[in-house]
Amino acid sequence: MRIAFIDLASQNREIAERMRLELEQIHSNTSYVGGEQVEKFEQEFARFLGVKRVVGLANGTDALRLSLLALGIGRGDEVITVPMTFIATAAAIVQTGAKPVFVDIDPETCNMSVPALRQMLKACSPVKRKAIKAIVPVHLYGLPAPMAELKDLADEFDLKIVEDACQAHGARVRMRDGWAKAGTIGNAGCFSFYPGKNLGAWGDGGAVATDDEELAQRISLLGNHGRLSHYAHELCGYNSRLDSLQAAVVRAKLEKLDEWNSRRRTIATVYREMLAPLGVCPIPEPQGFESCFHLFVVRSTRRDAIRSALIQNEIGCGIHYPVPLHLQPALSYLGHRHGDFPHSEALADIVVSLPMHPTLAAAEIVRTVEVVSEALAEKPKSYVGKVDAAIARVGI
Repeated sequence: MRIAFIDLASQNREIAERMRLELEQIHSNTSYVGGEQVEKFEQEFARFLGVKRVVGLANGTDALRLSLLALGIGRGDEVITVPMTFIATAAAIVQTGAKPVFVDIDPETCNMSVPALRQMLKACSPVKRKAIKAIVPVHLYGLPAPMAELKDLADEFDLKIVEDACQAHGARVRMRDGWAKAGTIGNAGCFSFYPGKNLGAWGDGGAVATDDEELAQRISLLGNHGRLSHYAHELCGYNSRLDSLQAAVVRAKLEKLDEWNSRRRTIATVYREMLAPLGVCPIPEPQGFESCFHLFVVRSTRRDAIRSALIQNEIGCGIHYPVPLHLQPALSYLGHRHGDFPHSEALADIVVSLPMHPTLAAAEIVRTVEVVSEALAEKPKSYVGKVDAAIARVGI
């Protein structure tokens, strides 16, 4: 049985008729970049998130970079983030002229460690402390970072927050005053619509969410050549515009997002039930956190054996991520070494991502867990009883 890591074709089938009509409209009105589709998407995504403004952009990396630039961050500044994330998080910082400064992750949630951040900020020299301007917490794998505590620290040290919510469309976290969606808590929340995301386009796309009207306007200017009107430019900006086709796709998928995320959560519950006897450790979902399960990641010291077995049995899998950013050649100029961020380094050696998408079938979950079991040299066993019980309980 071949099992896909993600299945975009099934998502496309669910929105096929809607997209046929949208494509006819785009073809007829020839508004290919910006225009009505983008405006409607920005309004609809803002309502979904519960923020005042959304600015559509070309990709998630630009969302991060332009947010930082719009907040005034540039050469000589420093921005704190984690080493366990995709390169774009740090690259966006570098592209502003600022320096990425890493703090380690929490070994359980795999998100930014609040104690590590607090310790680093309190130990800073006055000069370094003055240089640090912002925090970029990453909602890794779809699990929100500890935003209540991070916001407290940001307020205490007068730091901006730019959320990397590129894997966290629809995820939620409990704040002091109730639940909030990832990407709505900091000064800006950044999203990617790369096709494999929970809310994915048919190409590249991104957006910034914010309650700051002035910040939204500046990001919009930066993303469209600094343009006030057709040939009036307030600043030298960039070409980072969301096109109409991608806006139409994410609009159609946005209507399905809550349903698809709910399905992902159900699948994650079944996975957890079935993997529990095997000694592999899924990333936990602490109380007060609601993951959207962009990825279903497990940890095992036998990771390489698990991955090899999955590949041999034509089951899609991945490693997110095999090399922490502080050890990447692109960032070697920062001068980090092995051992600088031990939790991130340890995680990179033991993580493997199992198939996860909204249409993953029960039989595919069963087969995936069977292969994991065989890779761990567990005694072959039938999972029929366990999966039937899990399915009955969570309604998959």
